[in-house]
Amino acid sequence: MSALQIIGLVLVCLAMVFCLGLIIFSLPGTWIILLLAVAAGAIEGFQKINLAIILVLLGLAIAGEILEFLIGYLGARVKGASRLASLAAIVFGIVGAVLLSGVIPIIGALVGAFAGAFFGAFLVEYIRNKKLQDAYKSGIAAMFGRMGSILSKIAVGVAMIVIVIYRLI
Repeated sequence: MSALQIIGLVLVCLAMVFCLGLIIFSLPGTWIILLLAVAAGAIEGFQKINLAIILVLLGLAIAGEILEFLIGYLGARVKGASRLASLAAIVFGIVGAVLLSGVIPIIGALVGAFAGAFFGAFLVEYIRNKKLQDAYKSGIAAMFGRMGSILSKIAVGVAMIVIVIYRLI
């Protein structure tokens, strides 16, 4: 392997690590990691990062999306939130992450994701039931559900990166 190939692979791996941060912003970090893995395969001639590895990474990216949705959705449902409140928590969490990422660098996306999930579930439940305590419980559960969904997807992204790096070493 030439020095140029090694530099290219190192840059691809660093870009993959950067993609973990994109997950916090509700951006498609795992899908970009998958594309970068294909790029790494192309750089090294698809000897170590072959079709089987790419399919495994594709499966992990799909699993990450499913986990993110289910954990975020079920987070609010645990405390009795309605389906609509659970879906509102997901939507408001994404919107909050995007909006606050521009206001407060780095941590703004996290704060926005958690606050958005809380307020989405809280508002829908309060409008629906007019019970402040139930709405609060739903909001807190949704916030922790959003936290779990982000952490689960980051874990999937880390697993994808580990597989690629392991194969390249």
